[in-house]
Amino acid sequence: MQAVPIYRPVTIDSTRTGERWFPRLHRHTDDSLLLYTSHGNDAAFSPGQRIRSVDNGQTWSEPVANVPRSVWQHSFDDGELYELDEVGVVDPNTPDTAVYWGARSFPGKMVDEPQPEFVRIHLPQVTHGPLQSRISGYPMHPWREIWNTLFGRIDMTGDEIQIASFCITTGVAIGDRLVALGYGIDNTSEAGRYSVWTMASDDRGRTWETIGAAVTGDAMEASPCEADLVQLKDGRLYSVMRVDGPPDVCKAWLYHMWSENDGKTWSKPEPMSLADDTQHQPHSVWPRLRIMEDGTLVVIYGRPGKHLICDPGGTGTQWQGRFDLTAYEKETQTLMGVPEELQIRRQLPGLREDDSSDYLAIETVGPRELIVVYDAQNYVENWNARPVSSALRMLRVRLED
Repeated sequence: MQAVPIYRPVTIDSTRTGERWFPRLHRHTDDSLLLYTSHGNDAAFSPGQRIRSVDNGQTWSEPVANVPRSVWQHSFDDGELYELDEVGVVDPNTPDTAVYWGARSFPGKMVDEPQPEFVRIHLPQVTHGPLQSRISGYPMHPWREIWNTLFGRIDMTGDEIQIASFCITTGVAIGDRLVALGYGIDNTSEAGRYSVWTMASDDRGRTWETIGAAVTGDAMEASPCEADLVQLKDGRLYSVMRVDGPPDVCKAWLYHMWSENDGKTWSKPEPMSLADDTQHQPHSVWPRLRIMEDGTLVVIYGRPGKHLICDPGGTGTQWQGRFDLTAYEKETQTLMGVPEELQIRRQLPGLREDDSSDYLAIETVGPRELIVVYDAQNYVENWNARPVSSALRMLRVRLED
């Protein structure tokens, strides 16, 4: 099985004076697409916004922001959209709990006034850090209401306000319960490594508790972090995650793991591999995982490059059919007459400003098709185009046997 492009990538958003980073796609219960993007650079408190499409990406709405920096979204069966922010403020009265912005709305309804709320996550297992150490050039007023409310005053110092080193990155509904994975700096790790925990909420995401350690960084001698999650056709939970560590240990490969008891315990994480390509090993930043109607699994990942693979068996054990999106983008630029020296490139390790964040967004379209979105930096679309500072590119592919 492999992914076959239906058409060449198209630009759906661009700016000549701003930034578009780290896209995330979500399919709402009304079948609309919600595309979340950071409208600032990779820094603490970088703002994010959302656009919406009701025609599978052909047209998009004006941007909105129901929470300052949405990191995870979930759609309930009744049409309510739940959005959770990335930044958590430690409650000074209950220091083992962090408070996050959340929002509830009904996209597409005539009256869709988002209802912001405080989400409380019980986190005795993670470290905290002072706000002062995380200030990095962006306004913080969207979060001030949280800490002003928690402290009951407005004269706090940057060292007094503590930020939790934790965010939920993915989740699924199992009956009436939300089960999610999140990562943070483990306060039992002498090396200061990340760990990943399973979280659960029985009140539609208003409060969260830890129900198990999915994987600890010290056990891997590395730092597991950005994870995605699906429920397989056989009922098991399956997760693919980023793991950062010393090159002689894990080399920032992607790892995967399974749970047979709704996330309470997990199998030992294993590095992913391809059944049909022993020369390539999946890597390195936030993988996005989707399950098709027939159970086929799809993962998209990157840095360096952008890649899509699939598992037709739907178990996570037969990954194959790698599609190189970066090569396809460069081929498209060549067809459009863009000189080689102006095409997307990675001149130096980590120099994303001449290429892409390589964080990718993906969502299903019907039983066999997928939409992929990625950012392109300092991008030239055709031989006669003026360069843009940042662009969002969208591609539609079909899975074929």
